Amino acid sequence: MFGQLLRNKTGNVRPYWTLFILVFSVLAVIVLNRIILRVTGLIIDTTDSQIVIGIMDLVAVIGLIYVFTTKLDRRDFRWAEIGLSWKPKILVFFSVGIILGGVLEIFSLGLGITQGTVEEPMIPNIASITILTGITAVMLDSFWQEIAFRGYLQTRFVENYGTIIGISVVAVTFVLIHLLVNPLSALEVLTGSILFLLVGFLYYITRSIFLVGSLHGTLNYIPILLNTWSQPLDRAIVYGLALGLVLLFSQLLGRNKEKISS
Repeated sequence: MFGQLLRNKTGNVRPYWTLFILVFSVLAVIVLNRIILRVTGLIIDTTDSQIVIGIMDLVAVIGLIYVFTTKLDRRDFRWAEIGLSWKPKILVFFSVGIILGGVLEIFSLGLGITQGTVEEPMIPNIASITILTGITAVMLDSFWQEIAFRGYLQTRFVENYGTIIGISVVAVTFVLIHLLVNPLSALEVLTGSILFLLVGFLYYITRSIFLVGSLHGTLNYIPILLNTWSQPLDRAIVYGLALGLVLLFSQLLGRNKEKISS
């Protein structure tokens, strides 16, 4: 009986069960890792400990994905299928992600400055976070999230429900999960949903966690470094424009592929 509820007629795990099990497992791993750090006496609020816990979370999430792929999905585990294709293009995708994240954040802050919602000057907060260790900690956190939600979960939902629905469900779910730790306004939920729709489509086009992971990490890091946050509405406008450009590019790319094949 339970097997029929868990799997469909083709033997595949139903996507909503995959979502539920993945989210529950990831949350359990996060809590467990922090308990381990506290038991060992490490202070979680320091940058060095954030790097340690980022590594722990990353390794644990990859382990979960391996188990889900081989046991639940009954497939062979391949790095490329979760966006971790170890090719020379890694540095290119990683650099492009940082550049895109920087451009999005600069435009969001610039829009805020013109409207008077962001104060000048913006002084880097290097007293509490160093450049190298700070960005390493943030990148590790962003990468395991992208592996779990874009590399694994989005791929499964797109396979079952198509591109638009698959990317949208995972993007909104990812934002709503943040309500467990941060009280978000309706505008912040909307802004986050637009951002991760953008991230989702970028991953769908490139199949590179290195791009979306570095993009995600850069967007998280710059406000911490500058100790300045742009307003949700400003970010929503910038993210929305970027999403529109990505969708347009995707459509043009699809047309060019059709012309070449014909």
